[in-house]
Amino acid sequence: MSLPKKRKTNIQIKSENPDRGPALWVEQFIDQNKQFLPRSVNHEDLDGGLVNFIDKDLDLSFDNKVPVIFLTAQRWSEFAKTWKFVDKYKNIKIPFISIVRKPDAQPGTNPADFKIPIRKKFPYMSIPIWDGNRKGMDIYRIPNPVGVDLTYTVRFFTYKMRQLNTFNKMILQAFASAQAYINVKGHYFPIMLESIGDESTVDGIENKRFYVQTYEMKLMGYLVDEEEFDVVPAINRIVVTTEVDKKKPKAIVNFTSGEGEKDKTVSCIIQFLPGSPTEVTIPLDNNITFNTIAKTNINTVTLKLDGGTVTTPFSGDVNQLLNISIVRTDSTKLSEIILSGIIRN
Repeated sequence: MSLPKKRKTNIQIKSENPDRGPALWVEQFIDQNKQFLPRSVNHEDLDGGLVNFIDKDLDLSFDNKVPVIFLTAQRWSEFAKTWKFVDKYKNIKIPFISIVRKPDAQPGTNPADFKIPIRKKFPYMSIPIWDGNRKGMDIYRIPNPVGVDLTYTVRFFTYKMRQLNTFNKMILQAFASAQAYINVKGHYFPIMLESIGDESTVDGIENKRFYVQTYEMKLMGYLVDEEEFDVVPAINRIVVTTEVDKKKPKAIVNFTSGEGEKDKTVSCIIQFLPGSPTEVTIPLDNNITFNTIAKTNINTVTLKLDGGTVTTPFSGDVNQLLNISIVRTDSTKLSEIILSGIIRN
């Protein structure tokens, strides 16, 4: 039989180290654990979230995208010199949007923020762990975040009333539900539109007029610090082995005879303890005729002499085997049989 015409001649075989199984799994699991805890949120993150809301979510553009800048009052003169959107006379091109945050950050007023006298740490998530030998859980704990209110002034500079109306419409639509939300590292924070103002000015009749519309916004956020997180081990799984004695109690057999020399009466007392087998075989030491049987905590009794079923009265000879099996009434209590008879010569 000929080989197929299309066959691979450069098969690549990837070898794996079998000893790296658990270690490789732990490395992958540690990488996954990095995402279990929330990431830190600071003032810079909140500032960036508001800038992204104005720049990307609203996304104002006319002939070109309107640039958005974040600065402080102290940096305005520096901004005017280094801003890349300038004309040939080094004048700032209009339109553009500026965002200035007031430096006086206030305590948070978010209704979701609650105050606890002592900032204790609360369990956030339980993560299963496996280090190759130990299987258990790690509890990740974080404190209650600290609420903060940040106030921003958003200014829109433009020469045209039409552009001003367009941006004003976008703002009103974004805050039609009284507030808008931003996503900062997986945390959602509300923004409130506090007021809308106007700062349009004219130095003289000969100067070219431009409009400056102001929007006062309050970001109701909170601060999260990763340095305050901790991980504590929970209860680990422990394998406990218990040695159990498999020996079961045996039935107790006693023979009692009469007190006098001429008294030939005999009794065979069999006690079946709780948990013991319900069958016993007794070798006879004498020739005995059993006349009566008494039973306690027993429903039925089966008597066999050398394999043959018998009932009282019956006679047995020396070295014969008497087999007794019972059905208990209550398996948790003692069961007893008393066979009474007379020894024969």
